Amino acid sequence: MGTIQMLDCTLRDGGYCNDCRFGLGNQRRITAGLARAGVEIIECGFLMDRVLYHPDVTRFTSPEQIGAILPGAGGEAGPQYVALADFGRYDFDRLPPRSETPIQGIRVAFHKKDWPRALEACRIVRDKGYRVFVQPMVTAGYTDREFLDLLAGVNLLEPYAFYLVDSFGTLQRPGLLRLFALADHNLAPGIRIGFHPHNNLQLAFSNAQALAELHSSRDLIVDCSVYGMGRGAGNLNTELFARYLNEQQGGRYRLAPLLDILDGVVLDFYRQNPWGYTAAYYLTASHQAHPDYGSYLERQESLSAREMDGILAGLDPARKLAFDAASIEALVRSCRQDREGRAL
Repeated sequence: MGTIQMLDCTLRDGGYCNDCRFGLGNQRRITAGLARAGVEIIECGFLMDRVLYHPDVTRFTSPEQIGAILPGAGGEAGPQYVALADFGRYDFDRLPPRSETPIQGIRVAFHKKDWPRALEACRIVRDKGYRVFVQPMVTAGYTDREFLDLLAGVNLLEPYAFYLVDSFGTLQRPGLLRLFALADHNLAPGIRIGFHPHNNLQLAFSNAQALAELHSSRDLIVDCSVYGMGRGAGNLNTELFARYLNEQQGGRYRLAPLLDILDGVVLDFYRQNPWGYTAAYYLTASHQAHPDYGSYLERQESLSAREMDGILAGLDPARKLAFDAASIEALVRSCRQDREGRAL
């Protein structure tokens, strides 16, 4: 049986809830608490070009800046620290060698149209000494042939991990297990499989359990965040999955430090800008649409769930994968005009 590790992404995915403005002190509290809890991999934020670095914000222009929020050195005995770079938003040629930075890994996220060039970026990251996490967004959007071609390219790269990314929170257990089987049977030995869930259909926790209970010989990494902090419907809860692993999979995580992060940091952000399951995010998943459409619809006054459903059904399929403000605004106007017409 392979190992199961947790990767906490509170400081990165959680940044969608507060514009990454955690504050330097809170960043340090989160990394220190996660380390005390025994979380194996801690994602510290984004690597991005064309942003102004500020120590209170988890958008970094270089990995060296991340050292300010870390409780101590990484290495095999402690947590591994990583950052995420979206392909097209970071110049990987500028990345300093791993030996000059406090982090061990880089997660490279990319859209399907970019995957050949993104794997070249992953190669640059690997050659500079980092552990590479290959993150194909909306993994379920690949055809079988496209997915197998991607896996063949990943095998040539030999990264630390390859991910199944449920970007829109649409994966149900049969689809997830099928993707896992394809990856497991076609990836080279030694490449870990990661899973990044979202909770639009309230399936993040059960899907993570389904993978853990396969008892595969492949090492598994599951992403989570404290209190599920993340855009829209949020993520798998770190505290829930840690308890499950302790009770069902022989885990030895300490839950008290996670509760301290929840009480001392995360709940304050939740009160300011709540995240979690809502009708709008359920409907975006149902229509295979980007969750930002759900955020937009929730901000509109007086739209019923049925009206949201109709609006999302009217989206051009080509516009569903990336948020298009003009398209959704036009559909909302049309919906309101129809409602006014019926009222006359």
